[in-house]
Amino acid sequence: MGGAKSEPNARETWAGLSVAQRYQSSVGSTIAGTPRTPRPGILRPFRTRLVVSDAFVILISMLVGLLISSRASTWAIDPVLAIYGAPAAIAVLWLGMLVLRGSYDQRVIGLGTEEIRRVVSATLYTFAVVAGISYLIRADISRAYAFVSLPLGLVLIVAVRFAWRGWLYRRRGRGQFQHRTVVVGSGPASEEIDDHLTRDAYAGYAVVARCPAPHPPQEQLADWLNRLDLVLGEARAEAVAVAPSETLTGEAIRQLAWRLEGRDIDLLIAPAMMDIAGPRLSVRPAAGLPLLHLDEAALSRPQRFAKRSLDLVGALALLIVLSPVLAACAFAVKVSSKGPIVFRQVRIGREGLPFTMLKFRTMVADADKMKDDLRREHELDDPMFKMVGDPRITGAGGFLRRWSLDELPQLFNVVSGSMSLVGPRPHPLDDVDRYELEAYRRLALKPGLTGLWQVEGRSDLAWSEALQLDLYYVESWSLSGDLVLLARTLRAVIQGRGAV
Repeated sequence: MGGAKSEPNARETWAGLSVAQRYQSSVGSTIAGTPRTPRPGILRPFRTRLVVSDAFVILISMLVGLLISSRASTWAIDPVLAIYGAPAAIAVLWLGMLVLRGSYDQRVIGLGTEEIRRVVSATLYTFAVVAGISYLIRADISRAYAFVSLPLGLVLIVAVRFAWRGWLYRRRGRGQFQHRTVVVGSGPASEEIDDHLTRDAYAGYAVVARCPAPHPPQEQLADWLNRLDLVLGEARAEAVAVAPSETLTGEAIRQLAWRLEGRDIDLLIAPAMMDIAGPRLSVRPAAGLPLLHLDEAALSRPQRFAKRSLDLVGALALLIVLSPVLAACAFAVKVSSKGPIVFRQVRIGREGLPFTMLKFRTMVADADKMKDDLRREHELDDPMFKMVGDPRITGAGGFLRRWSLDELPQLFNVVSGSMSLVGPRPHPLDDVDRYELEAYRRLALKPGLTGLWQVEGRSDLAWSEALQLDLYYVESWSLSGDLVLLARTLRAVIQGRGAV
């Protein structure tokens, strides 16, 4: 025994490590197959395109301001410096603000309204800084930059961003610019996350593997983390989506976050209320705890004013612009079949109050009386009555429905206040009588000329899917979201996608 060496115990091994090695070991970076070297961001090429296009748009808007200011302004400072230096300084400041306000953050670009909010915020900050500096140094900087260049540039930047977003969505539909994602959890919650991410490819998360939640007491937390590490390495994961689970405790998620540090793997944690998102959710610290605060879904007075203003201005503008189209549709309905040009039907609006909805008649006279027979014949029990090849539709009606022209008279409903440009579609009373309890929640807002499910799939969606989209819209309403939906509606109508 004299010359034998005993194996060092764990305490001696730990004591022999440097502080850096202990830290690396504590975050699990030494697990095989999970390198700590950060990967280049998957959206870096796309972000570069945004920076270049924004710089070009800013240059154009500054040149427009220069053409106006060089003729209309008198300068209190050096004329050459003022005329050519001011627009260059504003352009650099503006682009810098777009960077500082996080409008190129890979977590927001190409998704949702946060990107546009940051662009608007950066432009307003630029305006404030230019105005403040102009006042402090008594520089007579032309107002053309503030009242022409900045608004023009903002509109162009937003328009170009949406164009790039469409390009990105098309590429993601082909499998490009996707984060390889591992879904962690068990049961229906993990399946729901998997389904959502797979169906909504535009979000940029492609599910490549799943890892069940830990199963205590049979499986220790450290063993589960090691197993997850192997899954992440084999899947070459770039994101981890965690579904709510009884066995995924706060301690487990915290240690998981530590394991992912420095490996360029995003950690996404889905709340238990997965159908609620957007501006209603916020994290507020209380008693040392990061609590998820859920604001009330009801619109505040300023929000109602903003939504009503958008409805009035938008509906009146559309009625003026589309008046020749309205006249042509009316003529087509009149000559194609017997009956009134405009079809009037009682629908259920906000808070369950009835109103008379207008639309161009696309069916034969007395079509409503045939609906019950069609329900029984085709065994249709969903609250939303939709039927492929509906025999009641006329020849002209099929064309009007194909391009959604039959809905145009509802602009008068919008002006009168019984409808909104964007909202859940209104249903007849006999359809509403078939609602389950949660479906009544869609009556919290005014019904809309278009809505979220119209742009997501229009009549191609099943009732359950359309209902969930309507409920999501009610729970997460925002003015910027309405503007996005109006733009997407125009694209869906032009493509004639999902119409019947």
